[in-house]
Amino acid sequence: MPKSRAAKTGAFCFLLVLGVVWCVPLVFALLSSFKTDAGFITSFSNLKGPWDYLTRLWPKTWTTENYIELFTGQGHINTYSGITTMFRNSFVVAIAQTAGVLIVTTLSAYAYERLPFKGGNAIFWTLMYMSMFPNVVSVLPMFRIANALGWVNNLHALIWPGLAGVFNIFLIRNFLKGVPKDLDEAATIDGAGSLKVFFHVIVPSIAPVLIVVGLFAFNGAWNDFLWPSIVMTDVRNQTLTAGLRLLQGQYDGYWAHMIASCIVSMVPPLLLYLVAQRYFLQGISVQAAVKG
Repeated sequence: MPKSRAAKTGAFCFLLVLGVVWCVPLVFALLSSFKTDAGFITSFSNLKGPWDYLTRLWPKTWTTENYIELFTGQGHINTYSGITTMFRNSFVVAIAQTAGVLIVTTLSAYAYERLPFKGGNAIFWTLMYMSMFPNVVSVLPMFRIANALGWVNNLHALIWPGLAGVFNIFLIRNFLKGVPKDLDEAATIDGAGSLKVFFHVIVPSIAPVLIVVGLFAFNGAWNDFLWPSIVMTDVRNQTLTAGLRLLQGQYDGYWAHMIASCIVSMVPPLLLYLVAQRYFLQGISVQAAVKG
């Protein structure tokens, strides 16, 4: 018992230190976003040690000008960033892609696991192996396809290519292995077809993993940088994460403004995670139980 308690205490201390190390950059960014640009530049000069560094994290002069100017363009820089348009584009892409991912991957996993067909396993594992290639390998073919479809500078190019995530199909399919087939058979005996079984039996049974997949899909679409930077050349169609690169040039030298824009981009995924945290952890724990 003492050894077990010591091990738990050691693990807790290690995780506490790890959490503090992980949170320091976030606290640094949040507090710096309320500093003036001049205050940010001068606040970390001539440091005299770790404690001096921590005390200088706190703004000497608090200001919300960075956020106000970011959204309105009213301030000493007097430049409108277009961040509201980027926000709208990011929400459209993230929500549409999340809905599409849930529909496509759930139906695909159901077909692979519950509707066996000739060559199904071979197709699935071939797709799994192909998904192991780095994403950058597919950038040029995807751009050629998007260009042929007239999707360059169109939000369709950001929504459709990410719908069939093989890892998500794999995750849902593994979860489905833990759902007894007796439920399907009982519904079939009662006269339910494949789609009715899917919507009334399968979907309610796999709700926890669907929430996990939905969170992954939303975060993936919201935080995507490479593909929007390539296929979107018009700032009016740019998403927020990729648009931060444009803001960096616009706010060159205005570091507090730039940090404020980064904080703004972090808020929606963070709020989504906080709201769905309980379901997210439930989905992970149930998935681990299924694998065990």
